Amino acid sequence: MVPPNPAFRRVRVRLSLLLSLGLLTLLPWSSARDPQGLSPAKTLVGAAAGREGTRNRAAEHPVPALPPSPFTYLHGARPRPLARPDERILFRLDGTAGPQTFTLRQLQALPTVRYATDQPQLKHEGVYEGVPLRDLAALGGFAGRDVRVYASNGFVATIRAHDYLHEPIMLAYRMDGQAIPVLQKGPLTVVLPRRPARFHTPAYSAAWVWFAVRLGPVP
Repeated sequence: MVPPNPAFRRVRVRLSLLLSLGLLTLLPWSSARDPQGLSPAKTLVGAAAGREGTRNRAAEHPVPALPPSPFTYLHGARPRPLARPDERILFRLDGTAGPQTFTLRQLQALPTVRYATDQPQLKHEGVYEGVPLRDLAALGGFAGRDVRVYASNGFVATIRAHDYLHEPIMLAYRMDGQAIPVLQKGPLTVVLPRRPARFHTPAYSAAWVWFAVRLGPVP
């Protein structure tokens, strides 16, 4: 029989003393290591580094926070379909991370509102359906900034952030349940609700952009 190692006996005595004083806790092996086989110390260091990296990335690329929506949506965002080779690109969003393009089906997958309003140039009351500008601005990463809407005929209009954040100003793609024809200022047109009343004054006539093809922040 091999005699006990005196050094090992001293280690056992010290461990027993620490345990009795509550200065040491033995963890089961499964608790002391994470599923990837890292020690607790390495896991904590890695987690802290991950959180710090996330904070740094967030500081470099802050995401604008939208205030709660004051209006009701017909539906929220849906999975955006891939563009088919035979589909026409109708709209471009000049986002802070680069431009995004949309077909009609892709626009229809974005958050949508529907309401009746009076189109002042057409002198027509219609039920319009489309994407709120606040959601397009959020998707582009510039919510809270004034925006510019560009038309295919070269016309450009500026819409203030205060207006599109608090009212359902939309990029409409449907009127009275149908696609908007060119003669009705389509296929995409900016539409404003009936209220507030200022939207139907000469000061806002330029905001009703016909033949809209592009949206971006005011530089």
